[in-house]
Amino acid sequence: MADRIVIKKNFKHRLYPTTAQTVAMDGQLAEACRFYNAALQERRDAYRISHKSINYCDQANQLKEIRDAGDLVLANFSCCQDVLRRVDKAFNAFFGRVQNGQKPGYP
Repeated sequence: MADRIVIKKNFKHRLYPTTAQTVAMDGQLAEACRFYNAALQERRDAYRISHKSINYCDQANQLKEIRDAGDLVLANFSCCQDVLRRVDKAFNAFFGRVQNGQKPGYP
């Protein structure tokens, strides 16, 4: 059987944002960081207070209410879901390392 040649192409797209666009992107990043930390804190508090674990679905079900209340101004609903998926991924990796006896490193 002949060897197959795999060619990977990469493209770099440069952004040259205006000052207003830079400010808007920085604002979105800051809001995503705030939301990540809030989701992380919610999980900590839920376990510390009631020894209940919260997962992605529990937090995602609250998104509509949070956005309707005006407490979250991320660009769109998908951005919010992505932040919650990242929190969930971090916790799953943490508990996986704990289970395997590795140095856990809390999210």
